[in-house]
Amino acid sequence: MKKLVCLFGFVACFTSIAIAQDEGTIEVKDRFERDKTVYFSFGPAFTLGENLGDYSVGLNFESGFLKRSNRLLSWGPSFSYLGFAYDESKTYPYYYDPDNDQAYELTMTGGNVNLISLGLNLKLSFIPVSDNSIFSVYGIVNPFVSFVNRTEIVQKAAMYVDEDTNGNYDGVYKTLIGNVVYTPKDFPALESENKFSGGAHLGFGLEFMPAKKISAFLQATFSYTLPITYLSTESFLKPQDQYVDANDTIYYDAYKTLFLDEFPVVKEGFSALSIKVGMAFNF
Repeated sequence: MKKLVCLFGFVACFTSIAIAQDEGTIEVKDRFERDKTVYFSFGPAFTLGENLGDYSVGLNFESGFLKRSNRLLSWGPSFSYLGFAYDESKTYPYYYDPDNDQAYELTMTGGNVNLISLGLNLKLSFIPVSDNSIFSVYGIVNPFVSFVNRTEIVQKAAMYVDEDTNGNYDGVYKTLIGNVVYTPKDFPALESENKFSGGAHLGFGLEFMPAKKISAFLQATFSYTLPITYLSTESFLKPQDQYVDANDTIYYDAYKTLFLDEFPVVKEGFSALSIKVGMAFNF
């Protein structure tokens, strides 16, 4: 809730500053030879925050239209895609069933997160621009409505016991006794989910305008989406639920992690940082 209040407070402040800009009687009447822009950008995206999902580098794409109101403010609609694929290396694999003295090594597939958003882009140039400007430094605020898709998750667990073929015990779970597969039929939390959410993109950028018709830009964008469901095994792991075997392998109590109905899915706000390059066509 604190993040949400801060986010919308920043959006409101940014918007009021942009609307309040007054360049004077003469400058505000300046006409631009090209006051409309179509743009597109893309680049890598990174999750932000503690325990924010079993995901690695994602992809961010955006396109949109801007209409320049004056030398400082442009505005228009935007379309964006933000996607993260599940990364197995981010998942802790070892879990322990104390009731049956068994250990599990977990692997998963699915759980990818995809956000398709429509927004209103407000672009504020910190340096007043004209048709002859060579570069510009700017900030953007882009509140959006998003369609969010999380793909189905399938869990596969190899089961081990602390017993070798001669019936000896040495405190190490190394003897494979079978495999188990968990699907959405077993745990509804593993089902795919489609929902609508909202949020905002906040960013800063540097735009190069060597030619009037075409410009290029580099932009860093922070994105925050209101609570959605995503895969985050780390959120379930607590130090008090650990068991360490003779090989110093750490296992987590399966009844407090793997066997929970909601594991490995959480419902939280989702934040990401994107670094994008883009092209703009001015007309």
